[in-house]
Amino acid sequence: MIMSRYLALHPTASNSAMASKQGTIVIAGLLIIAAISIWPRDAAAEFQQVAPDLFFNYDFGGSNSAVLITDEGVLVVDTRMHPDDAELLLAEIRKRTDAPIRYVVNSQFHGDHYMGNVVFQREGAIFIAHTDTQTVIKERFQYEVETRPFAARGQDPDAVVLVLPDILFDSRMVLQLGDRTIELIYLGAGQNEGDTLVYFPHARALHTGGAFHNRSWANTSYTPSFEGWIDVLLAMKDIDADTYLPPHGPLATIEDVDAFTQFIRELTASVSAAVEEGVPLDEMLGTLVFDQYSDWRGYERRERNLTAMYEFMSTGEAQFFVPGARAAPASRER
Repeated sequence: MIMSRYLALHPTASNSAMASKQGTIVIAGLLIIAAISIWPRDAAAEFQQVAPDLFFNYDFGGSNSAVLITDEGVLVVDTRMHPDDAELLLAEIRKRTDAPIRYVVNSQFHGDHYMGNVVFQREGAIFIAHTDTQTVIKERFQYEVETRPFAARGQDPDAVVLVLPDILFDSRMVLQLGDRTIELIYLGAGQNEGDTLVYFPHARALHTGGAFHNRSWANTSYTPSFEGWIDVLLAMKDIDADTYLPPHGPLATIEDVDAFTQFIRELTASVSAAVEEGVPLDEMLGTLVFDQYSDWRGYERRERNLTAMYEFMSTGEAQFFVPGARAAPASRER
């Protein structure tokens, strides 16, 4: 008998599916509880120095930002989820410089990365984003405001104001700030349409937009292609960087990028096999526990993420809105 691809990938699925499923759900629940108990969700963000003029605002329970400080001004990548969070980011910047905030790059359309924009608009920043990022921000802004956990965080949702980009780009854009060059690069959709990479050549550092998350279960509800996402991750490695600044998770190395690429490959292969062989969704969720990634940030979203992948591979449509007309990515030849 020829073993199915799904059973080959997950041999434990072959024995007593229902009993196995019940046991797996219990184990998964315990892992989720354990993971939640050790995660520092309320820990303050850490403003970490990457290079003499480049900083990484690391927020384990929220989203990360990058800050470049020059004598002629400051560039910020992503403004956090709420104006209150953005004020904290601005305070860290002001501890180090009084230079004006020249640019803000919104690297993706998820609200936890841009809904602090109004604070930096007050500071006079010029906002830049990919064309597709603006499209989805406009489509989903109200949804983002209504679904973010502002009440639990003691934050006022009415303080969130839609601030759209002043400048749009499609594939590549180069900025000069003081004696520093910054490159904005679009290699195609990774996690999202419009995923913008921000490259700091002098520091050999790359902010990865939504394409790469470090040891984190990235939301899989938005990508138009999992194979395309993997292609973006592989192409990203051709950029001459030693340090990677992810939107979620800690500072990273090329080995972390490889680990995340393998993670997306494993999820894609496993869910694809389940769909091709007609494995019911509930059975698949009980089987695909992915113990090896149970200590990654966001493991409690495993079922939601796998469900999104299952529905996408079954219907050919992402669970959430994506633009109909996609901008062409930059050439992957540097």
